[in-house]
Amino acid sequence: MTGFYGFSQKKTVFIFSLLYVFVISYIIVRYEQKLPLLVIDGKGTTNLKNFLEYIVILFYAFTAFMTLLSYKKQPKKSYLDLILAFVFLVLSELLFTLYKNVYDVQNFLGHLYKGISYIYFMKGIYIATIKEPYDARKKAEEELKKREKHLKTITSSLGEGVIVLDKDKKITFMNQEAERLLGYQKNELLGKALFQKIHCGNENQCASLCECPIYQTMELKKAYRVEEDFCVRKDGTLLPIAYVSTPMIDDNGEIIGSVVVFRDITERKKYNEKIKYQAYHDALTDLPNRRYLIEKLKNELKRAEKHNSQIAILYLDLDNFKNINDSFGHVMGDLLLKNVAQRLTMIHPDCFIARLGGDEFAVLLSGNDLNVEEIACKTIQILTQPIKLENKEVFITTSIGISVYPKDGDDEMTLIQHADMAMYDAKKKGKNQFSFYTTKLEQQRTRKSKIEQLLRTALENEEISLCYQPIVDTVSKRIIGLEAFVRWHHPEIGEIPANEFIAVAEENGLIVSLGKHILITALQDLKHLHEIGFDHLYVSVNLSLRQLRHHDFAALISQLLQKNKLQANYLELEITENIALCDEKHVIHSIQKLKDIGVRIAIDDFGIGRSSIGYLRTFSVDTLKIDKSFIFDVTTNPNTAHLTSALITFAHNLNLQVVAEGVETAEQLGFLEQHHCDKIQGYLFSPPVSFEQLVSLLHNSSSRC
Repeated sequence: MTGFYGFSQKKTVFIFSLLYVFVISYIIVRYEQKLPLLVIDGKGTTNLKNFLEYIVILFYAFTAFMTLLSYKKQPKKSYLDLILAFVFLVLSELLFTLYKNVYDVQNFLGHLYKGISYIYFMKGIYIATIKEPYDARKKAEEELKKREKHLKTITSSLGEGVIVLDKDKKITFMNQEAERLLGYQKNELLGKALFQKIHCGNENQCASLCECPIYQTMELKKAYRVEEDFCVRKDGTLLPIAYVSTPMIDDNGEIIGSVVVFRDITERKKYNEKIKYQAYHDALTDLPNRRYLIEKLKNELKRAEKHNSQIAILYLDLDNFKNINDSFGHVMGDLLLKNVAQRLTMIHPDCFIARLGGDEFAVLLSGNDLNVEEIACKTIQILTQPIKLENKEVFITTSIGISVYPKDGDDEMTLIQHADMAMYDAKKKGKNQFSFYTTKLEQQRTRKSKIEQLLRTALENEEISLCYQPIVDTVSKRIIGLEAFVRWHHPEIGEIPANEFIAVAEENGLIVSLGKHILITALQDLKHLHEIGFDHLYVSVNLSLRQLRHHDFAALISQLLQKNKLQANYLELEITENIALCDEKHVIHSIQKLKDIGVRIAIDDFGIGRSSIGYLRTFSVDTLKIDKSFIFDVTTNPNTAHLTSALITFAHNLNLQVVAEGVETAEQLGFLEQHHCDKIQGYLFSPPVSFEQLVSLLHNSSSRC
C-alpha cells in the first residue's frame, strides 16, 4: 500500500508540472504583445524584470542555503554540486539585471554561468540518483558478502549443524557441520524439503508432518527445543539428534522461514544407556537386579493376564553363605556368587534370572505348562555339585521359595514377597530344598508381624513374667537350683509360646532389652529366696548370641549382682552349642569376662548342636545340660542309653557337672542315678511354676527333708 501511495503522488506532481509549463508557454505565445516589456533595447532591463530576477535570486539563494543545511546534517557529495549549481544560477540572474542589450557581455556571462549551473545540476543529479545509490548498493553487497563469510565462519565453528528453511519448508542453507553429520554435500540438499529427505521423527517410523516440531515452528511462530529425535543420513542410517527450531519473522510479522540448530547425541545416548544398564544390572554378576526384576515381572503379568498363562518365581537363597565369606574371604565369596550366576544361566537359558542382593537370586518362569517342581529340583541338584574356586572345592546348597501367578498373587510385589516367605519356610524345614507359598505362611507372617508389634510394648505393660523349674540333686533329691523360663500373657490373644516370641525378639534385636528384663527379675527373685532362708539356691538363665555381642553385657551382669548383693556363683548363664562354636572374638572375650567375674557357664541342649566339642578347649565351662531328647528314650533305646552314659562319663572326666533335662519317669531317674548324673530337672519333680508357687514348693520340700 505504501508503494501505491508513493507512485500516485509522483504521478500527480508530474501532471501538475506539465500543466504548469503548458499554461505559462501558452500565455507567453498567445499574449506576447500584451505582456509588459522586461528589456528595453539600449536602456537595459526594466524594473519589473529586475524585480522578478531578484525574486528568483532569493529563491535560488534560499534553496542553496537549505541544501547547505541538509549537507551539514547528512554530508553527501551531490549536495555540494547542487549548492554550486544554485550559486552559479544566482550569479547568472544578477548578470541578467545588468545587461543593456542581448549582445552585452553581461548577457553572455549570464548564460555562461547558467550553463555551468546546469552542468553542476546534471552532475549532482547523476551522483544523487545513479552514482550514490550504485555505490551504496555495491557497499551493501560487499558488506553482505562479509557478513555471509563471517556467518559461515561462525556456523562452521559452532560444532553444531545449522539448517535454514524458507517459508516453503525447503533448505536454503547448511553449514559444514550439518554436511558432515548428515553425509550430504550442500548442493544435494539445497532446495529440497527437509522432512522428506532427512528428518525422520522417531527411531521406528516417521512422524506425521503436522506433529513435527520443525514445521510447527513456522505454523505457530514458536521456537521448539527437542531433546531426542532422529535424522536420516545419506547412507540410510539414523542419526540421534537434539535440536532447537526457531522461526524467522520479518518486520511485518510474516514468517519467512526457520533455523534448525542440531547436534549429534550418539555419545550421550550411549552414556544414558550405560547408566540405565548399570541401574538395572548387578555389578558383580552382570545379572538383572531387583529393580529390573520388578519391571520385567510387571510386564510379564500383563502378558499373562492377556493370554491366560502362568508365571512362577523361584526365590533362591544360598545356605550358610556367610560361612564361605568368613572361611575363605569376601573375594572367594564374590567368585562363588559369579559361579552360581553362571550355573543358573546355564540351567535356565531361556528364563529371566536376577540377583536380588547378597546371596539371593530369582528365576522368572512363564508359560502354560510349567513343571515348577522339576525345575526347582534340577536347580538344587546342580547347585549342590562342587564348585572349584582357585584350586579349592567349595560345596553349597540352596533353599528355594516358589510363588505362582495367579494362585499366589496378581501383582509383582505380592508374588516376590510370597516367594520370599516360601524360601524362609524351606530354610526352616532344613534347607537345601524348595517350598511353595501357602496361605498358612501368610498367616504365620501376619502373626509374626503382630507379635513383633505387641512385643515392643509388652515390657512396659508388664505382660512378660518368669516362671521357674526346680533343678534337683540326684542323690539327696533336694532342690538346689532353678531354671528361669519367660512367659508372655497378652490380654487379647492370650498365652504366646516363648519359642515364638523369642525368635521374633532375636530377629529384631529386642532380645537385648527382653534378656535384661529376665536377668533383673530372676536375680531379684533369687535375692528374695535367699532372704527367706533358701540361700543355697542358684538361678540358671538362658542367653542369646545378641546379648553376648552387646558391648557392656559383662558390666551389666556385674552391676546387677552388686545391686542384689549376690555372689557371682549363684548365677548360671546357659549358652547353646551354636553360641559356643561362634568364633567371634568379642563373644569369646565376653564369655571370658563373665567367667572372670565368677559367673557359672552351662552348655544347654548338649548333644543336639553342630556335633563339635572342640569349643570346650576355648571356653571354661561348669555344666553340661543333656537335652531331653536323649532322656526321652534312654530306657527303651540301647543306643541312646550308651550315648547318654558316654556323655555323662565324658563330662565327669572334664570335671563338669551334668544336668539331665526332661526327666519324667522313675525309670529315667533310676538310669541317671545308676550312671551318677549330678542333677536332674523335669516333670517328675515339677513343671515350671510361678514364683509364688515356687516358694510354696520350696517350703513343702524343706519340711519333708
